[in-house]
Amino acid sequence: MITTIIATKNGEKYIGKALDSVFKQSVSSHPNFEVIVISDGSTDNTISFVKNNFPKVIIIENKESVGPGTARNIGISHAKNEYIAILDDDDWWINSDKLKNQIEFLETHKNCLVVGAEKTEFVSENGTHLWWYTHQTDTRVIHDNMLVRCPIINSSVVFRKSAYDSVGGYSDLRLAEDYDLWLRLGKIGDIANIPNTETAYTLRKNSASGSNGKHSTRLARIVLGLVKKYRQDYPNYTKALLKGYLRIIKNFTIGF
Repeated sequence: MITTIIATKNGEKYIGKALDSVFKQSVSSHPNFEVIVISDGSTDNTISFVKNNFPKVIIIENKESVGPGTARNIGISHAKNEYIAILDDDDWWINSDKLKNQIEFLETHKNCLVVGAEKTEFVSENGTHLWWYTHQTDTRVIHDNMLVRCPIINSSVVFRKSAYDSVGGYSDLRLAEDYDLWLRLGKIGDIANIPNTETAYTLRKNSASGSNGKHSTRLARIVLGLVKKYRQDYPNYTKALLKGYLRIIKNFTIGF
């Protein structure tokens, strides 16, 4: 069946909504439905909150923080299922048939290794709607634009554990480790986004995607490095390179 992985660090404020959305999934009553939460050096009450409110969750506690990519790898190493769903602690799944629809898609599209959501709702830290974003669904278009933009939201994905294992899992980049994984998986199989899998993504002020500060600049530099690293594997390198430099220049300019 499927294992949901949530890596969290001091996520007590948000993780309840994320886990509620997991257990509202139509497949959650399946005997092989599994949820693993990895507390990555949390110093708040995240662990006790999860234990008290979600007793079915398997909890793994890292005493010291190892970063989100490595924390997810630890959780996935304990997963008993072939299908792995990823959810960040401050995001949630809107459609209760999300996992069901993604599993059915993977079952009927054997060359697809990763499947995400066609539509993502971006929300503020207090849960207020900001905008909807529609992702590309055509696997060929996704492949051809892999260097230009990250094609898929991390909290929306379901992937095959066997494929994940074959490319070495998440890297320890601390930022854009998900993008790096999709770039490696996209070399050996298809990546898709499908309808009826809507996911909510929280845009936090202090996150790399939610600000123009040092984290955003570092993210831009890491993404540019990934573009250069995978230049031989995907088309549109020049376009992606230009976009990468412009993003760095924009962040640098705003910083002054």
